[in-house]
This record gives sequence, C-alpha cells and structure tokens, in this order.
Amino acid sequence: MPRHALRLAAAIACLSLTTSAQTLGCHDLAGLAPIAQQLLAAFPLQGDSCLRVDQRGQTLYQQAFGTFTLQQVVPIASATKTLSAAVLMSLVDTGHVALDDRVGQYLPEWNVGLKAQITLRMCFTHTAGLPGNAPAVGDDTLTLRQAAQQLANTPLLSLPGARFDYGGVSMHVAGAVCEVATGLSWAQLFAQRLAVPLQMTATDYAAFGPTQNPRIAGGARSNLRDYAVFVEMLRARGTWNGTQVLTAASVDELLTAQTVGLPVLSTPHPYGAPYGIGIWIDRRDSLGRTTFASGVGAFGFAGWVDRDHDSSGAFLVDHLNQQTYPYLERMWAVCDDALWPAGTSCVGTGSPACAAGAWLNGTSPARAGNLDFALRASAAPAGQPGALVLGAPLPGGLPFADLVAFLGPQLDVIAGLLADSAGRATLAAPLAPALAGQTFGLQCLWWSPAGCAQLGLQASHALRIDVLP
Repeated sequence: MPRHALRLAAAIACLSLTTSAQTLGCHDLAGLAPIAQQLLAAFPLQGDSCLRVDQRGQTLYQQAFGTFTLQQVVPIASATKTLSAAVLMSLVDTGHVALDDRVGQYLPEWNVGLKAQITLRMCFTHTAGLPGNAPAVGDDTLTLRQAAQQLANTPLLSLPGARFDYGGVSMHVAGAVCEVATGLSWAQLFAQRLAVPLQMTATDYAAFGPTQNPRIAGGARSNLRDYAVFVEMLRARGTWNGTQVLTAASVDELLTAQTVGLPVLSTPHPYGAPYGIGIWIDRRDSLGRTTFASGVGAFGFAGWVDRDHDSSGAFLVDHLNQQTYPYLERMWAVCDDALWPAGTSCVGTGSPACAAGAWLNGTSPARAGNLDFALRASAAPAGQPGALVLGAPLPGGLPFADLVAFLGPQLDVIAGLLADSAGRATLAAPLAPALAGQTFGLQCLWWSPAGCAQLGLQASHALRIDVLP
C-alpha cells in the first residue's frame, strides 16, 4: 500500500465524527455541451448529436445539438451487438439455449469438422474462428436461416476459441440459432424480449431497409431515449420500470470480460479492450470485475454502463467513429469528474469566490475493502502544486483570510498533488475493511495563479466520505 494511503488510513482511524451527512452537490455536467459544440464546429455537416446521462435511474442530462432532435433515429452499427447480446441472454434465461451450446446442435450444417466446436459464447465474443464479414450477411434476398446455411461454407481463419477476431459473421450465425431454438423470427424475438418490455418504439433492425436477413451485429437503428433505456436496464442488472427483462446473472455474464489473454487478430477498439458478450469491457478493477462497458458503432453511436458511478448513458451521432470517439472520451471524462460514486458527497464550496472552484471526488464507490478507491481532483489550476487535507467535515465553513475551511477542528495534510495540463490529479487511497462505518472529509488547497487570491491559494469544496460496508 502506498505510504500516503497508510497515512490516510491512520489519520481516519483517529477521527471522531458526529456531523450529519451532507447532500449538497458541488459538481455539474456543464462541461458536456462545449464538447458537443466543438464536435459540431469540427464537422458542420455530420457533427449533429444527442447526449443523455442517467445516474441511479434519474436522467441528469439530456440535450440535442445542431439539427438533431431528441427523437432523431440513426443507424447504430456495432452498438447493435449489445442489443443482440441481450436478446441471446434472454433466451439463456428462459432455457431455450445456453451460452456453451454448440451451434451444430441447432444448425446441422455446422455440426461438421472443427466448426462443430463453435459455441454461442464464441459467436458473441468474436472467438469462433470465422472471418469478420461475408456477402451473405448483407444479402437481403436471403432469410437469416438461409444466410447461416451459406455461411457454413466459410473457411475458418483459426481454431474455435483460439483468438479474438472482431466481426459480424459469427453473431449472424448465432442469430439463426436463436430463430431455430424458438421458432420465432429475429424481429419477433427482439420485439418480445426487448422492445415491448422496454417500450422501445423507435428501434428495429431495418437500418439498411426492410429485410428477413437482419444484420445481427450491425443492422439496428435507434434513438436516444430507446438506447438510453436499454443501457439503464443493464445498469440496473436487468430491471426496468418494475419489469425483469434479464436476470441479474445474465447481465453480469454479458458484462464480464470473456477474451482476456487471447491473441488478437483484429480489433477496432483504440486501446485493445477485452470483450464481453456483445460489448466492450473498457475498464476493470484490480480483481477483474467490470467497472465500465460500452457498445460503440462505426457511425459514432454509443451506449455505456458505468458501474463505478452507478450510471449509464447514450451518445447519438451519425459520423465516423474514428473522428467522434475522442469527443466521446472527453464526455466520459466530464462524467468521471462530476458524478458522485456511492458513499461520497459534497460539503461547502470552493474559495476564493473570484477563482474557478476546483473539484474533488472519489473514483469508485467508497466501500470498505475497495482497494481501487482513489481521489480525483479536477478543474484545478493547470500544472500547479496542491495539497490534500484531512479532517472532520463541517456543515458550515470556517473563514481563514480569503479561504474557507470545511474541515475541522483538527487537520492533517496527508499528501501533495500536482495538477496536469488539464487541471486533473489522481491519488490512490485504498479503503481497508476496518473502515466500514467511518466518516471523514477531505479538501484540496492549490497554488493559485489568480491575482485575486490574498494567500496565493485556492481551495476546493470538501469531499465527505461515508465508508460503506
């Protein structure tokens, strides 16, 4: 454990706190709109977008930019994969199929040679050994079942289960399995399993026109509300509006990294993230548990589940993902800065009033035994040094020159910080199991280049941490 973390744990243990929990909010999502406006300015003809952020079932932010409205429907490309994965997992829930069932159990033409080893899990994790694309996937003269029959003649590129090779062929075949296992068309399955219970009235698999051969891995279209409700259901471990759409176990499996350690033949993910069931696993904690997952399409559309902040969101755009993804990442960074994880809350305000108030937050739930817990400072003076102060959180501030302390009466400077060029700094602060039930406060002081600061310093608001069991 880092020395500063040991000191933090020791100092917390010495605090005797009786102050009541504060519900004041010091952060906001105002930084999202400028990013969307910059995207629009960079791509005036394709930068129109919509954005929604939910936390714990409440919509915190929803806005359309450019010519788009909140009702805009666009093709979502590979964000379709997550929708299709949820349809598959619903069939797992009802016992129609199992993830480790072999494709050949349902499609006889696949029960030959090495292809007989291919499972539904492999199909939805890009590990089946099949190529990424084939003409039958986009042939609207075929049915989905007929496409799967043609695809059975496709040569394997690798042994089933041996490596990760991103594409749509294997999911297409798995879609045909779902039809055969249930006796229903894919359109009927999607309506029955997702669209009706989630009231998704603007979503279907006709992004490229009506077809009996829907592109299971990339043929859906949707709007902001529908997809936001879908990822909110995943965040809530399968429940939406009182309806159990998926079991919690199926959602957990969908959001579990399935491809860790496998060689990668091809991937569009900019950082080579592992894959779940139809979704990218962007972040994991030190125990390998998923903390952030996203479904992102080639046209920029994205939906995500953020377990650290118990939130979800959707970003609707219709432009090349390579050009829009950097803006999406900046939006995610704003959410990381602003959203409060469980067990954290805000006390007071930044000071002095004439300087931009720096923010202080936790990175993940403040739970006893969370060894990945860290403190994140943001909106601090870029490139400037700072200090982290520990004490009991005070509902009312104590003025000191032009600063206001929201901690006291005993204070302890526990660590130094240095803000990067974006005004951010992160400090590891693992929470020991023995801290359950403890409450403590933290506040940052920064060297301030603002001429109005009498002491040459500015302070953040205070961060109250109630360590959860």
